[in-house]
Amino acid sequence: MTQFRSRTRRRFLGVAAPLLVAALALGACGGGDDDEATDDTAATPTTREPVTTTTGAPVIAPLTGLVDPTGTSTQRGPLWVKVDNNMQTQRPPQAGLEAADVVYEEPIENVATRFLALFHSNLPTRIGPVRSTRFLDPGIVWHIGGTYVFSGGTPPKVEAIRNAPVKTVDENGLQTSGSRERDPDFRAPHNLFFDPAVLLAWAEIEDRTPPEPMFAFLDEGQVFDGDAASIVEIPTFSKPRYTWDSAVGGWKREAQLYSGRGIEPHIAESGQQLAPANIIVQLIPRIRDNIDDRALVTGEGDAWVCSQGACVQGRWSRPELEANTTFTDALGGEIKLTPGTTWIHFITSDAPTITP
Repeated sequence: MTQFRSRTRRRFLGVAAPLLVAALALGACGGGDDDEATDDTAATPTTREPVTTTTGAPVIAPLTGLVDPTGTSTQRGPLWVKVDNNMQTQRPPQAGLEAADVVYEEPIENVATRFLALFHSNLPTRIGPVRSTRFLDPGIVWHIGGTYVFSGGTPPKVEAIRNAPVKTVDENGLQTSGSRERDPDFRAPHNLFFDPAVLLAWAEIEDRTPPEPMFAFLDEGQVFDGDAASIVEIPTFSKPRYTWDSAVGGWKREAQLYSGRGIEPHIAESGQQLAPANIIVQLIPRIRDNIDDRALVTGEGDAWVCSQGACVQGRWSRPELEANTTFTDALGGEIKLTPGTTWIHFITSDAPTITP
């Protein structure tokens, strides 16, 4: 393996990740996140007028750049969910991650990581396990808005996310909505799941304002221009590793999923191996575990962007919380992604290891 340090030009043609199909289901029962203090305030219902669609040009989902044949991405706001990544022995897989438009894997205290998944163009039948909020989350969600689902947290962390410009729904809000499920196959506090369709229909709380695009996407037929990359390894605790697969048009994810076991394919509850079209590795300052951690995602730093079996080393920049993060190459040009799903990894040291 070689450490990726510079950019040369090679071209690889990828296949865009396929559009997933949304489904509906119901689920409910009770209980709170018992590893941290929880907040008992349920979300306050609000109502927005639906967006009217017309015939004409195809609808493009803003977060994936893919054609949305149903047009539902014009009628729905973004949904953020804090998802577990705790390596428990004999722990079943996560539900719903394969349907997320964007997934952040972020460091939390000590050396562990946790997912913050952003759903918009597709809704799975259930999502989870849902876990507690962290100080980095307000900064991640600030410029997108929408609904943020979590399970408790220490009082300062709960206050921080409630002060962000999102509608918050905790485990008690999930119970009130009738969307909450405590799965007996999981050990508490890793057993909280919910049905997003039921939640969003509850008391008409659904935010019907679609998000603005987060990335620039390549046009149909364009190729991603970068150094050859067959394997990308991320320097975090769960040791995620991505292998490019042109047949599926994505990076098949492996990780250390269970304590005491090695790297293995990361399979969602649906049976599908997670395989985003794009991978972004973003170097940020070390987590301080205080309210100012939201500022760690502003400023600028090194970044690695990978798509279509190639990677570009460049820079990320976000001048303020209200702004998007932009990714540029060594010449200052904006890096465009392949239409499809994107996983973003925050790291606080080192660099990804990339094998040509």
